[in-house]
Amino acid sequence: MSNSYKRYAETLIAAVPKTVVTVPAATAAILKSIWIANNDASSTNITVTMTLAGVGTHYLVPTTAVASKDRVDFLAGWDSNALLLVLEEADTLVITSSLGNVYATVSALLVDRN
Repeated sequence: MSNSYKRYAETLIAAVPKTVVTVPAATAAILKSIWIANNDASSTNITVTMTLAGVGTHYLVPTTAVASKDRVDFLAGWDSNALLLVLEEADTLVITSSLGNVYATVSALLVDRN
């Protein structure tokens, strides 16, 4: 069993859901951060969902505004406690922005389960 760190980076297109992470076979992904950087002149609405092994849509972040020229880590937690999110084989993380000129960066530890 081996571990590897991975950074996923995507440019979001207005109103188009973007699959940012797809967990490989025989792997678990421990997500440390889901950064959204809004480089647009207007506030954007962000939605983060996950699909468990391709089945159903689970909302992690219902529509949430990110101000112009601002950034947010959706796993930063509350009360200064960082949160982790575990995804398993074939799970996906999907991010949608209401505007373009928005960037998503996800950091994860991939754990080989073989």
